Amino acid sequence: MANAETQTMNLDPRTPLFTKADRMMYIHSAIGFAIMAIFWLAPAAAPLTPIGMKLVGIFLGMVYLWSTVSCLWPSVLGLFLIGLSGFAGQGFAGMKAVVLTGFGNDTVVMMLFIMVLFGAMDEVGCTQYIARWFLTRKIITGRPFAFLAVFYLGCYVLSTLVSPITSLLLLWPVSLKIMKTLGVERTDKIWPIFFVGMFFISAIGMPFFPFLSAQLVVLSAFDAMTKGTMPVPYLPYMALNFIMSMLLIVTFLGAVKFIFRPDISKLKAIDAERIAEQEKLPPMNIQQKIMMAVLPIFILMLLAPSFLPKSLAIVKLLGSLGTIGVAMFWIAILCFIRIGGKPIINFKEVAYRQLSWDVFFLVAAAVYAANAISHESTGVNAFVIQLLNPILGDASEMVFVAILFTAAIVLTNFANNAAMAIILMPIILAFCGQLGLPPIPIAMGVTQLVFLAMLTPAACPHASMMFGRKDIYEVKDIMKYGFPMVTIGLLYFIFIGYPLAKFLFGA
Repeated sequence: MANAETQTMNLDPRTPLFTKADRMMYIHSAIGFAIMAIFWLAPAAAPLTPIGMKLVGIFLGMVYLWSTVSCLWPSVLGLFLIGLSGFAGQGFAGMKAVVLTGFGNDTVVMMLFIMVLFGAMDEVGCTQYIARWFLTRKIITGRPFAFLAVFYLGCYVLSTLVSPITSLLLLWPVSLKIMKTLGVERTDKIWPIFFVGMFFISAIGMPFFPFLSAQLVVLSAFDAMTKGTMPVPYLPYMALNFIMSMLLIVTFLGAVKFIFRPDISKLKAIDAERIAEQEKLPPMNIQQKIMMAVLPIFILMLLAPSFLPKSLAIVKLLGSLGTIGVAMFWIAILCFIRIGGKPIINFKEVAYRQLSWDVFFLVAAAVYAANAISHESTGVNAFVIQLLNPILGDASEMVFVAILFTAAIVLTNFANNAAMAIILMPIILAFCGQLGLPPIPIAMGVTQLVFLAMLTPAACPHASMMFGRKDIYEVKDIMKYGFPMVTIGLLYFIFIGYPLAKFLFGA
């Protein structure tokens, strides 16, 4: 029996019970627990209420654990402790209310359907065809900067459609093969510049769609804190990301040409036809073609209410469906249609491989906690104003924006980007009200800016992937080429992104 158990668990008797990673996990967990306990047991500092103290401790503890350990179990623990705090009611009634509200939130349900819908793109292989399309454009043949521009646009598009992780996992092997074919070595200056740029541009593409991934967590938290009184329109949000991203891509290419100045002579041998031969794919099947057609239609349905006359019947219908309704419609249709004995989307299979439970639970916990700490009964907003008023109370508009944006990009390099953006939302809302500034442009600027963070493994999951690829990256190269671009990104968002956001959002 003992032998059977050992075989089932695949435990080697020589394997230590606790690895170094396990020990670090327990240390970080202990710190997270301590943060929660200190706020739970300490007397409330006016104007914080006792419940407000507990909720702030729970939220800060979750943020620390999200950044250092995991997103799943700290989210469950946080919701459990909020239920125990008495915020939603006493006893079982309070715990039940937290669970029902947390997981019954429309954002949480929408996240499930959209992750499956967009995940199906990757599941059926559409992302491979998108990547190949960019890499086989004839314009890149013999033109190094055309190749870089087209390749980076491919990184951006794949990141927007799925995630930076998928973009990197798909393009790392392809780009390594291209570098080998061209004879580019790790010792060549263009190597680190090319791959750091690849990561940077994949990162800036992530927040493009406001209804996907970690940016949805931030927007949902903002919506909860404003009690739904400040809805963020999709089209201006996406326009802000696209314009700023294109500006940063052009800036990076300009830095390669005029500042970094690597030897790019080996890239002149780039040949689109050779790449097409190396990356052969069979003709797209009907399932892939349908998915490629559905995606732009889905996006158009979400954006139509932003630019079509509100009097149109179709606009009224789409407005009544909302993002969650449109997503449910397409999931139902694509699960219903069968070709060759199989549905276009096999929901169970796609959900098994593409549904991120970490993100799912993070959304549930972050949205509920954001709504809780912004409640009048906690005293959090009054406390934030009292604490930061000496610094921000008399600040001019641009000084206020510069301080917030700088704090956002610095802090998020050491902690979860979405969590850092959520932490800044109460500050934005409190002082925008006091200074008479429009909250949405500042909040959305912060939301998109935090995804530029790449200078430490803690910045985001794909940053930890980059630091882990020792065969491609060296820390000194990430700092040498990444730090200037993150700094330029910060300056662009302060002096260009914020005024642009005010224009786009009509503030």
